[in-house]
Amino acid sequence: MVLVPMLGLLGAIFETGIVYFKSQQLQVTTIHASRAVLTHSLANMTYQNFIDKYVCTWQASGVVAAGTLSKSFDCSKILVDIADVGNGTDWSKASTSNSFYSTPPAASSTIALPASGHVAVVRIVYPMPAVTAILTGGILTGITLGKATGGEVTYNSRWTHLLFGVAAFRVEPT
Repeated sequence: MVLVPMLGLLGAIFETGIVYFKSQQLQVTTIHASRAVLTHSLANMTYQNFIDKYVCTWQASGVVAAGTLSKSFDCSKILVDIADVGNGTDWSKASTSNSFYSTPPAASSTIALPASGHVAVVRIVYPMPAVTAILTGGILTGITLGKATGGEVTYNSRWTHLLFGVAAFRVEPT
């Protein structure tokens, strides 16, 4: 009788650790990748090239470079948003909408670089599947088991949690 709750608690502890580890790794990767935006290193680069070169190197080269995501991430699910907020005096241009992950830019589209001296916000998003999805009904499609969707978003027509990595900075002069 004690074994079932104990295993459930152990699974919850394990999943929480994975979420914190992946969240921290995504944030560090976002900070490293945003340096390319900061220094104007993305001329004529597509979103897919940015992901392959600065975010998730193992998928393109087979090697995990320092400051990039590990092989535990499915790089095909990574979403990137690079926004030019303006000169930083009027933050009304800063978008906090969810539109970039519900309608992300095409992987083949070219990244529009923020202007020199403008404030840029780089957001990298990863949909985090729950390890213990059976407890929330994720594995049993059609059976929700009283699933609450608080804190979740719709991504690819499924409810999920998103891990965010965010970096904001003033772009260096060219």
